[in-house]
Amino acid sequence: MPQLHLPMFPAGVTPITDILAFAKQDGQITYFSGQMPVFSHAENDTATFRMITSQFCVQGCAKQSDIIRAFGVTSISLKRSVKKYRDEGPKGFYAPRVTRGPAVLVDAVVAKAEERLAEGVSAAEVAADLQVKRNTLQKAIRAGRIRTPVRKNAALAADINCEDSKADDSTTVAPSSKSQRAEVDCAAPMGRGATATLDRLAASLGLLNEVMPAFAPALDIAKGGVLLALPALLVCGLLRHAGEYFRLPKGFYGLKTIFLLLAFMALARLKSIEALRYYAPGEWGKLLGVDRAPEVRTLRVKLKQLADQDKAFPWSAELCREWMMEAPDEAAVLYADGHVRVYHGRAKQLPKHYISRQRLCLSATADYWVNAMDGKPFFVVSQAVDPGMLQVLERDIIPVLEQDVPNQPSAEKLAADPYLHRFTVVFDREGYRSR
Repeated sequence: MPQLHLPMFPAGVTPITDILAFAKQDGQITYFSGQMPVFSHAENDTATFRMITSQFCVQGCAKQSDIIRAFGVTSISLKRSVKKYRDEGPKGFYAPRVTRGPAVLVDAVVAKAEERLAEGVSAAEVAADLQVKRNTLQKAIRAGRIRTPVRKNAALAADINCEDSKADDSTTVAPSSKSQRAEVDCAAPMGRGATATLDRLAASLGLLNEVMPAFAPALDIAKGGVLLALPALLVCGLLRHAGEYFRLPKGFYGLKTIFLLLAFMALARLKSIEALRYYAPGEWGKLLGVDRAPEVRTLRVKLKQLADQDKAFPWSAELCREWMMEAPDEAAVLYADGHVRVYHGRAKQLPKHYISRQRLCLSATADYWVNAMDGKPFFVVSQAVDPGMLQVLERDIIPVLEQDVPNQPSAEKLAADPYLHRFTVVFDREGYRSR
């Protein structure tokens, strides 16, 4: 007659079944059958844990549901472990993982690539000769799987975007990772990310007009895509006439840095200056070519100094004239349209305008945009008190166009042909008034 087997476990153990339990102590997991310890392994030894729990299930000491309930593992992982135990036994949990290995950059290809790179051939040419993707070859170079010699020819460094503008031509500088930059920024002696110690000291003593942007190779920079728009911003004249219309006192951050920062913030969809607080200043500094972005308080002071000079409209008018001269055909037909911009501040008491999208009357200003034929904006006229499009056209827009639009007919031609016009302005019914 079978005898009744009562569960008897040492104190502090966790039961798995009526006859099986486990205890954790000093980083070791010990399994008990009754009061007898039967197996032990380290707490972080995952392979052994999967082996012994699978063995309990295969030998009938515990059900899979018991293991799942006691250890909180998923059912699919336990089923895979049990299947491996049945197919391969305990050694299956300790066998090295079978990997596919390199499919493209095999040993022969790597050796040939290193040989060609040592001859001074660029990475793009090597990738084309070996019939591999350029991106694949560049990743292998950055990861160190393909070794490149340090040489005077900087073609390879420029090809993989690893050339430091400040470095000597005889060396190549590897791009910094995000973790490396974070470590350097945290250890900066003058505050988070303020690594340009000498330049900042010179600026504090009045010996530096402004720091000049200098870009360095870097990986994994947040919002780094805005740098793709930098050539277009410079071609459009972002910095072309800034020094003629604006002035900033001597300091670390000058006009170039402030203008680039504002343009990048707009491209990155940062709707307010305050939003800059929630981004790493060192990472934004790498986008600007300086050690770190200015603090929000500093940026507000700089913007106030620029706004007090009241040169925004003359500066934009200068750029508008250049844009029209560059595209005279597009400036022959212009589109004018008004937009209501809601004012959320408290410093000014502005009149109320009807906001159609909200169906409310709110404090707002009216902006009248004058665009080219392809939709690119030429200039904008802001009206705190909106007199209507017709008056804005007659008083503010048409006089500017008569002065700036290129290739207008002469006074003799206009007098000879009463149907000849200087230019064409297209607008909606808001600018129409019956006579």
